[in-house]
Amino acid sequence: MQSTHWAPCLSILCGIIFLLSPDANLAQQAESKASEAQQPALVGAYYYPWYAAPSQPSDRGWMRQALRGRLTPQQAPALGTYSSRDPGVISTHIQQSQRAGLDFWAVSWWGPDKREDRALRDHILKHPQAKALRYAVLYESTGRLGKFENPQYDNLIPDFEYLSEHLFTDPQYLRIDGKPVVFIYLTRVYFRHQGEEALASLRSRFPELYLIGDEVFGPGYKAEYAKAWDAVTAYDVYGQSVQIEGATRKGVSRLLRQYRQASQAAQSVGAAFVPGIAPGYNDRAVRSGHPGRPRYFTDEPESREGDLFRSMIREVALPLLDEKAQRMFMITSFNEWYEDTQIEPTAGNQETSAVDDSQSGSFYTQSDRYPDYGNLYLDLLRSELDRAHPNAGLGDVPPPGNQP
Repeated sequence: MQSTHWAPCLSILCGIIFLLSPDANLAQQAESKASEAQQPALVGAYYYPWYAAPSQPSDRGWMRQALRGRLTPQQAPALGTYSSRDPGVISTHIQQSQRAGLDFWAVSWWGPDKREDRALRDHILKHPQAKALRYAVLYESTGRLGKFENPQYDNLIPDFEYLSEHLFTDPQYLRIDGKPVVFIYLTRVYFRHQGEEALASLRSRFPELYLIGDEVFGPGYKAEYAKAWDAVTAYDVYGQSVQIEGATRKGVSRLLRQYRQASQAAQSVGAAFVPGIAPGYNDRAVRSGHPGRPRYFTDEPESREGDLFRSMIREVALPLLDEKAQRMFMITSFNEWYEDTQIEPTAGNQETSAVDDSQSGSFYTQSDRYPDYGNLYLDLLRSELDRAHPNAGLGDVPPPGNQP
């Protein structure tokens, strides 16, 4: 029988030869890619600091223009009809965001010293718990650049000078590759076939910015559109999916198909893609013309509240994460109650309702059912993130329930 004393030496020798071989490099590359694939997503939500509490606690206040405020019975936010400047509200919103696994808010910004600007600068960023999250600006083009047909770009450079002085230097401001991140709303309107000179001037004046354009809407996104941006995304999820197909699986498939093509187009010219998703949509209490969409699949009789959002996370957002944008995806929204896209908790103490306070009893709901969902969307998001990245170390999750 051959001596076994050589076996350990042969194993070591083989190992050395393997490490020096091309196959070893391939194996190491594959292991590195597998490790990268396990990196958690960078999750953001659009955040609206524009709410003012009514003078009387019994007054519906701004909820009169929100679907949930027109239901019978009403479904109030867990925090009531709140003020965005209330430190207790900010504290709870930060805690709710942590519970959900959110990393940052893209905060709606309408100009220097406007209500939203003061709320962000003087109340959110100065809050004792602000360090728990990061923050970026959602530049509201419709409030700063004028009408679609005849935009004016005079505010653009002064606005960014102000942001650079007052916000970009904050240690909690979101950065990618060391650059402050700014989301610009409706770039597909304001900077496509117009506004090129204004955008070039902005780039020249602030070359260090990471600009994410609200670019993607519908099929056939062209690579040339993405060249102006570090990354492209879609704020309006509803208009290119469930508005067309209803709250159906087909609507989610349409969105995925369009995003996949847009992602490939953007990446072909060096831009990143940031998928955007939403839990539902109903703006009938604030404007007319749009059919509302519930948050379950209307083509599946057993579908439950939250199924639409869960499907968008699993089938649209997570498969399209882009390393160049730090695997970011966006949620429309944390608290846009007027369009009923919020994941912010409701009080969770009312029965499911398909009835509203309109003359017909169904103008706002269109007879779709609306559960008083409580913390459902916070916990649903967290569970899907944990499912995708079980070792990401997102921290302890509060037990499910209706209260924050």
